[in-house]
Amino acid sequence: MKRIVLLLSFIVCCVMSVFAKADVTLKSGSLSPLKTSKAKVYVVWDYSHATLEGKDVNAFLKEKGKEWERDYKSELEHAEANFVERFNDKTKSVTITDKKSEADYTIVIEVKDFHYGSTGASVLIGFGAGDAHMSGLMNFYEKNTKQPFAVIDVDGVAGAGFGNEKRRIETYRELAEQVVKLIKKVK
Repeated sequence: MKRIVLLLSFIVCCVMSVFAKADVTLKSGSLSPLKTSKAKVYVVWDYSHATLEGKDVNAFLKEKGKEWERDYKSELEHAEANFVERFNDKTKSVTITDKKSEADYTIVIEVKDFHYGSTGASVLIGFGAGDAHMSGLMNFYEKNTKQPFAVIDVDGVAGAGFGNEKRRIETYRELAEQVVKLIKKVK
């Protein structure tokens, strides 16, 4: 009986992964300028219209308490640093720099919404239940231009782990990996 349940669970997971839509898709333009260049890229994180679990950021943090309010800024900084680290580890063609003046391109990441997920669901259910999810847009600009040459739709990039900060960090790392895969797939 256990074998049958395990086999059925495996089949369901396989079928779900086949029909799952991509978390990161090219909405417009082309990433080809980044594919073969040894370009340096500067990343800007835009949280100006972001929400947390569908609520205003400040209202959400206030509901959660003083620790959340105190730790939120450092959580973002840590996650953003991990995005850069993972991106630079996964690609040889493009490097993220922290100096805007030496960058050939700029990526503006507009975070629309972030859901922290649930540690309890992650532990009890597994299989991605309880993961954090992020949605937003990534706009790619060439130096000194106002119009993006590519736009990526970020829809539900997931991150797992025990603890809210860990799930955010893993979400940002997963985003970096998926963007690098898109750049590598460019023809």
